[in-house]
Amino acid sequence: MLNTISKKEIKSLYDQILAGTDNSFEFEKGSFTDVIISAPHAVAQTRKGKTKNPEPYSGVIAKLLNKYYGYTILYKSKNCNDDANYDENSPYKDFLYGKCKEFKPLIVLDLHGLSKKRDCQINLGTNYGATLRDDTEILNELIFNLKKFHITNIATDHPFFASGNTIASSVAQNVKTKAIQIEINYGFLMKNKNNILKVIKAIHYFCQSLRKRNVVRSRKLSIEKLREIDERFYNYQSLNDFEYVADDPQIVLSAPHAKAGYFNQKVKTSESMSGSICKLLYKEFGFSVIYKSKDNNIDYFNTPKNEYKKVLLRKVIKPNKTKLFLEIHILNKDRVQDVTMFLPEKYDHDTLYQIINILNRNHLELFSINSIFDSKKKARTINQVKGKCFKLQICFNQRLIEDDKSLKHVVITLKDIISMFIE
Repeated sequence: MLNTISKKEIKSLYDQILAGTDNSFEFEKGSFTDVIISAPHAVAQTRKGKTKNPEPYSGVIAKLLNKYYGYTILYKSKNCNDDANYDENSPYKDFLYGKCKEFKPLIVLDLHGLSKKRDCQINLGTNYGATLRDDTEILNELIFNLKKFHITNIATDHPFFASGNTIASSVAQNVKTKAIQIEINYGFLMKNKNNILKVIKAIHYFCQSLRKRNVVRSRKLSIEKLREIDERFYNYQSLNDFEYVADDPQIVLSAPHAKAGYFNQKVKTSESMSGSICKLLYKEFGFSVIYKSKDNNIDYFNTPKNEYKKVLLRKVIKPNKTKLFLEIHILNKDRVQDVTMFLPEKYDHDTLYQIINILNRNHLELFSINSIFDSKKKARTINQVKGKCFKLQICFNQRLIEDDKSLKHVVITLKDIISMFIE
């Protein structure tokens, strides 16, 4: 167990890393190959003819991640008058590129040591998002896990931002693998053995979160299958006014307009695709869902109290367990926006920024936030849901639903948003 490791063992490992080997670098394949840990400065390196000090704790942390958690690692073990993190070309980089092509990892984490004189405990370098290929949710997930272990003094892209020929930038550019440069303050590491363990655990928990997120993101959902579900759902009338399944409480999906109703004495047409998406995501992932399943004269969304909301708030949402409440609607196609989003008065702005990034990445760039309708209306479900979960009402334009390519972007967008909250 990692918690039982002694200072003596850490010191022994530190000395072993410094002593090096006869090889320029060492590769140790772990039981996991979906993350590769790199430490290119574990021993001394030569840059522009000058020898630079080694960063042995980067190698120590890599070795411990391999020994206790089974991560695949690559670290420099001999100074060959080179700097694998600075030189444009190097055997170290070429070997790493080959392993990225072979294993197709979710991410490469490139470990470094940071001077004790620096103010921050951790400096994360992403070249302003470029090394993550604009998947900034990854960065926020890493920061979240560092803070979970009380590592709070974190700087992003300052003072080092992993540009140029760095491992992180090179991997992202040359083999299209996401990467983060992690600079760890020596003063912080040497102050207490537990600080080393905190960093290791934070990295491990981050990688676990990344794996869980990838389960959702990597699952390919058939648009043809979704169309079939929607055709049956549109033509089907349930015996019940609405249906629900309270399975995985982390994610709750709701579609209160999936069947036709009345609002202000006017017919509210069916938004069947919202219900069909809920059905598909439940079938594929087991998320909790609730959706209108029968045409009636009730508007479950705009009336403050009704049986649908009663079941949603009392049986489906679990205040201490639900991470995301996502209400899905279909917007009239005469609207300019591709997407409209509504959030309660108080919400996590960082999470919203990540969602905006997801919309842009999936080519849904025409969106609005808390516009068109009264976002403060008490009847809005997002204003009635209790607890700390993130609450979002998202409306997709009917135009997107009618076109298969656009519908694919809608489904991917929903998967990407949901994956942010999987633990």
